[in-house]
Amino acid sequence: MNPAHGTGTTSEAPETSGVPAGAPLPRPIDEFLHTPARLNICSLLAPAEWVLFSFLRESIGTSDSALSKQLSALEQAGYVEVRKERSVRRQTSVRLTEVGRTAFEEYLRGLEDLLARARGRG
Repeated sequence: MNPAHGTGTTSEAPETSGVPAGAPLPRPIDEFLHTPARLNICSLLAPAEWVLFSFLRESIGTSDSALSKQLSALEQAGYVEVRKERSVRRQTSVRLTEVGRTAFEEYLRGLEDLLARARGRG
């Protein structure tokens, strides 16, 4: 039997994950935010108070319907607020809610943790 393939008995220590004992577990990644479209939207909303729908659409390079679908999902999750104004012309603005901002910041911290681990600093 070949001990290297785990088919026999060896005196070697079992393989470990490479994570030091007692190290904190990584933060879970928010799978809902992890989609490219939602991640793009949140990254554009994070530094701003309100962002125009047209700016999001042009910055992401997507269609009105695709952006609307993602914004609806984010709104249902409580991550964004959508405001439709009808002053001179119809204008839609979007912002992160406190829940959305907190979720996005947690998501970013989780990514930072992953990067630090991958670079041997975590």
